[in-house]
Amino acid sequence: RSAVHKGANTCKTNRIAAAEDRRLARKNRANNPVAGATIPCPHCQRLFRAQIGLTSHLQTNKTSPPPPQDD
Repeated sequence: RSAVHKGANTCKTNRIAAAEDRRLARKNRANNPVAGATIPCPHCQRLFRAQIGLTSHLQTNKTSPPPPQDD
């Protein structure tokens, strides 16, 4: 019985550590700028390749309307 509990705890610890590693890798990937991205978000430091990406981002993260852009 003791061996089963130790094995279960070891498995749980390994699973949590793996989840933290995946989470850290995902967060680091999100902060790296994408090559060719030139359109900045007016509210955060994220860059976008296309206008539709910025528009979608702003709809998801509504804080205030985006400033008008001169074309």
